[in-house]
Amino acid sequence: MQTVFFINPTAGSKNAAEELVPKIRAAARNTGVPVEIHQTAYAGQAREMAQKYAAGGQKVHLFACGGDGTLNEVMQGAAGYANAAVGCVPCGSGNDYVRNFGTAADFLDIEAQLAAREVQADLIRSTQGYGIDIFAAGIDAQVANGIPKWRRVPFCGGSTAYTLSILEAVCSSFQHRLRIRADPIDIEGTFMMLAVCNGQQYGGGYCAAPNARMDDGLLDVVLLKPVPRIRLPGLLGAYKKGAHLLPDDTITQPFAPYMTFFRTKSIDIRVLDSRPLITTLDGECSPQRHIHAEAVPRAATLLLPPGVCTANRVLQTIGE
Repeated sequence: MQTVFFINPTAGSKNAAEELVPKIRAAARNTGVPVEIHQTAYAGQAREMAQKYAAGGQKVHLFACGGDGTLNEVMQGAAGYANAAVGCVPCGSGNDYVRNFGTAADFLDIEAQLAAREVQADLIRSTQGYGIDIFAAGIDAQVANGIPKWRRVPFCGGSTAYTLSILEAVCSSFQHRLRIRADPIDIEGTFMMLAVCNGQQYGGGYCAAPNARMDDGLLDVVLLKPVPRIRLPGLLGAYKKGAHLLPDDTITQPFAPYMTFFRTKSIDIRVLDSRPLITTLDGECSPQRHIHAEAVPRAATLLLPPGVCTANRVLQTIGE
């Protein structure tokens, strides 16, 4: 079996490779597991290399060392290959994927990563490619597009940059007229946000889908109609905590006038106005006029450290 680490040296606030390479080599010596280490030099390279390893046919463990964007690249490269499993060593600014299972610290023990457990999970297949966590559009995607600018400001970490980007976005035009078709609904209306969720967390720790499962074959869909600007900042704190949905999926009272929630196997969205919709798939942004997303059951093999926190139970196989 091959074990490969892809390090994005530009992820986070410092060169991740300077700290990670010695740790990986030391863990390999201690465990007797042979490893290969690659540092990426340009956007998309992790995807290219991950696909090359996966296409080789040998069983391979692929570790994305960076943020959610690096993980997305490796996941895209490994998609469709049953011999490839994907893990994450978080050293980026967002790291929303690992929040589905615990904290970044749970994933930073390299020896534990080399003993990782393989678990099956669904993927999102969309017009923007494959994703593991959340496919969002509207104000959320505009926010994601603006986060890198705010992260360059001193003392603006993941959550702070996300909140500042939201406040910037609400001062711009972010509403779209959409036609939305899914298994339970067929609606047309004006929306400021939509999130199509396989996982629970995104945007620097915002819990969009607190009851989502990564292996139920379904996508949790959150739609938000325009909210008065004066009310929007007050709802952000509750949304971040996942307080917009109760455990039985009931929408809580403050969000009830604006929010729609449902689960579906697939969703089709068409933009009816003149502006393209900015979408983001696990943090990677793109303009779209037609969006399709569907759950692909058990299409990914994830690598999770043996001691990972499982309080959220986003995977049925975890904790059993």
